[in-house]
Amino acid sequence: MRPASDESTSSRNRASVLVVAGETSGESHAADLIRSLRSRLPEYELEFFGSGGVRMREEGVELLMDVSQLAAIGPWAALAKAANYWRFFRSVLQTARKRKPDFAVLVDFPDFNLRLAKRLKRLGIPVCYYISPQLWAWRQSRVKLIRRYVDLMLVILPFEKDFFRSHGIEAVYVGNPTASRLRHLGYLKVDRQTRGNEPPVLALLPGSRQKEVELILPVMLEAAHFVRKTTDIRCWIIRAPGLPEGILRGICDRWRSDNGQTLSLEIQSGETDEFLWRADSAMVKSGTSTLEAMLLGIPFAMVYRLSLLSWLMLRPFVKVQTYCLANLVAGKRIVPEFVQRDAMPAKIGAYLVEILSDSSKRLLVVENLRKASVSLGEGNSYEEGAEQIVNAFFSSRN
Repeated sequence: MRPASDESTSSRNRASVLVVAGETSGESHAADLIRSLRSRLPEYELEFFGSGGVRMREEGVELLMDVSQLAAIGPWAALAKAANYWRFFRSVLQTARKRKPDFAVLVDFPDFNLRLAKRLKRLGIPVCYYISPQLWAWRQSRVKLIRRYVDLMLVILPFEKDFFRSHGIEAVYVGNPTASRLRHLGYLKVDRQTRGNEPPVLALLPGSRQKEVELILPVMLEAAHFVRKTTDIRCWIIRAPGLPEGILRGICDRWRSDNGQTLSLEIQSGETDEFLWRADSAMVKSGTSTLEAMLLGIPFAMVYRLSLLSWLMLRPFVKVQTYCLANLVAGKRIVPEFVQRDAMPAKIGAYLVEILSDSSKRLLVVENLRKASVSLGEGNSYEEGAEQIVNAFFSSRN
């Protein structure tokens, strides 16, 4: 029989952690956070389980559900996946009751994770939330749930710390994970190569979810065609990880057939930042990719569309006048936003023509993007986040 002291030591050096991510981007960030936790706690036997994808599985996480079964866009798409949500919700709670994790790390995915936080706290499981719901933008009433059910709030945009503090929550800004990843990959330290006599590259980033791509990509294709009428360009459609290439090809083929256009298009598969870094300008769907373009210094137009019904249902709850994260970080509008009715190909194309043809305009935009990027700081979000988690949930064990 093992001595009692050894049993105590062994117990102290084990930890079980529930990690819940609901989308590809979230699971990628969760995987890097897990890696930093393992690095900071080499003496611990850490067991992770929850929902994620390939990256989290590679980090040794036991997956109860894959993120591809959870992601949705808009209220109707969410309803279509309601059965999966409910099934997974019950599975997580049953597993949490049985395995009693030492704490949970919930990553973004607010409609699911805020409900989960409430139930986990009732089970006596401490909750860390990494990558805040965008409560400053809409449905601010949910801040009460965070105040009551979240023990450690880790935010990734500088202004979020002040927002939560104004609501009585001491959130911690741990740096931005997108900036951390691009810095680690070296993109932020190397000057981009000049293209010489080759035509400039216009990158199209229509998103990662099929429904949004079906709404947004045709608008981008029309705008690219507008640009091509006056400016010699190469068009790259950057495929998001997890989005089948066939979906993009199908949309492009239908657009060509319907419009009789012969616009040359190249679908690029691989790491988004690798191709975006090599572009001269871009059209980017609202979301994290606007931060990538900002950090890489790529002048871009933000484009976003929902179905009319989804837009009418969601718009009354939105509390901000800007939808672009780059503009929110900058504190002013440094890139144009073409949303819903304003997402008109001629308007988008005219802006891109100006950016590609007017060097002084382009340099001004690039400088504004650089200044906004500086405000994100130099910290490594995953290491900072891991340090906060260790201090909150492990310091009392030593």
